[in-house]
Amino acid sequence: MTSRQRVLAALRHEEPDRTPFFEKLVKSPIADLILGRPHAEVNFNYRMQRLADGDWRGLMEQTARDIIDVAQLLGFDLVRLGPNPLPGPRPQRLGPDRWQVGSVIQELLCSGWVRTTAVAPQPPLPPEQQEEALRRSVRTPYEPRALTDDEWIVFRTARRLIDERGLDLAIFSQVYGMPVATLGPILFEWFHTDRESLHLYYQRCSQAALDRARQLRAEGADLIGLGGDLASDHGPLIAPRDYAEFLAPRLREQSDALHALGAFTSNASDGDLWPLLDHFLLDADVDAFEEIDYAAGMDLARLKARYGWRICFIGNMDIRHILTAGTEQEARAATIECLKQGAGHGGHILMSSNCIHESVQPKSFFAYVNAYRNYFGLDPVDF
Repeated sequence: MTSRQRVLAALRHEEPDRTPFFEKLVKSPIADLILGRPHAEVNFNYRMQRLADGDWRGLMEQTARDIIDVAQLLGFDLVRLGPNPLPGPRPQRLGPDRWQVGSVIQELLCSGWVRTTAVAPQPPLPPEQQEEALRRSVRTPYEPRALTDDEWIVFRTARRLIDERGLDLAIFSQVYGMPVATLGPILFEWFHTDRESLHLYYQRCSQAALDRARQLRAEGADLIGLGGDLASDHGPLIAPRDYAEFLAPRLREQSDALHALGAFTSNASDGDLWPLLDHFLLDADVDAFEEIDYAAGMDLARLKARYGWRICFIGNMDIRHILTAGTEQEARAATIECLKQGAGHGGHILMSSNCIHESVQPKSFFAYVNAYRNYFGLDPVDF
């Protein structure tokens, strides 16, 4: 099987020749170690310097090459692609990890996260004015926007490289347009004070998400991630009945429209989703569940037993403990356990519980990669 055939078989619950393997994002420093050079998408200072030098287009093309190089070196079956940003003001270096970009300052923190602050922050509007402005915005008709050719440089360059190298990788893209965890105080209050406006808000979110998803499908996306973070280790941030009323029907509309275009869909959130999982997976009519949070109690064997007839599971390798603080032996053992729990009738793609973030230990990550390869009789990757 080619990589794309392997992924599509897993999504269709057919038996692939082996479990597909994927990471939707590998951050620095591991991405740099894999390539032996700065990764153009995720190395903050390298990216800023290229932009400061005025090489925006070259950076976009290098980003595509680096994404495909990592996928090829690690043997991924899927690759994550999406629209790229348009050129903006050239960054100006303020310090070793600190840059000014127009009216904002971006700073790389010790954690690996980038903090953005305004150079001259404006005082916020009073809460009642914020709420009125938000209420007006949700009542304004949504206007679709076609992305420009410049916004597809990374996507189209990566697709060309896939074809030139004969890789036949499946393409994953994300829209994640139905927020819960990132809602501000006003929107959370609307669950109790203004449910009509909240319905309009999610209707608008859904229209925007589907507009973008249709464009991604037209560019060649095979699997499109929907939804958005909505839970912590303690459970969902909203009541299951509210998820069933506000989000699941809109996600079903998105998913059904994309199915009609020949795409597969997934719903994504980490955290403990057990209290509303029927709504999250079945009512939303998605094909897959990604960001399956091992550390939050989302046990793959239990998920497979309950939903394996209908849902493809993407992930479940722990990135909070095993790949950050565990040993190489523990990483190998966890990989094998994850593969065994996900096996049977397709329906599983090996991936971490979210992404390979800055705190993942390189030795543990490479042990994870080679444990997968050894399990299926593939040659190890030499790092």
